[in-house]
Amino acid sequence: MKFEIVKVSQLSGTRATIYSVIVNDSFQTLLDQFLVENTADFPHEIDDITTRLNVIGHKTGAVETFFRKPEGKAGQDVFALYDSPGVKLRLYCIRLGNLALVLGGGGPKPKGVIKLQDDPKLKSENYMLREISDRLTQRIKDKEIWWSRDGMELEGDFIFEDED
Repeated sequence: MKFEIVKVSQLSGTRATIYSVIVNDSFQTLLDQFLVENTADFPHEIDDITTRLNVIGHKTGAVETFFRKPEGKAGQDVFALYDSPGVKLRLYCIRLGNLALVLGGGGPKPKGVIKLQDDPKLKSENYMLREISDRLTQRIKDKEIWWSRDGMELEGDFIFEDED
């Protein structure tokens, strides 16, 4: 899979930097696709999600209370943004401490679905983010991506080719 990690400037702030992912040669980030796919059916939930992302970026950082339990293997740091009971939308992200998020996609979790693996859309979105997390982690270990001097942003090579 070819992808690029890009900063989402309008959500990033002094408390956390927020990124999303452009997959293959898409013109939209995974976050943009998530918003387009779900705004018409879930406008209040989309408003709540974007409000929480703004709070994370500008006021609190990516503190644990905003996230559900991890949804990947140890070390992948893939989470769903925390929601209230009765809320249907899941937005998956990679949490890099309190200072950065990489937003993926997600979708509605249908009634009766207990595990994300039981829904093809949620499984696909979550497992894609797991792969992105693995490859990002490897780049950090290889020192091809690093934290800025102030520790607030990632720097380095954000373009991942198929052969990486």
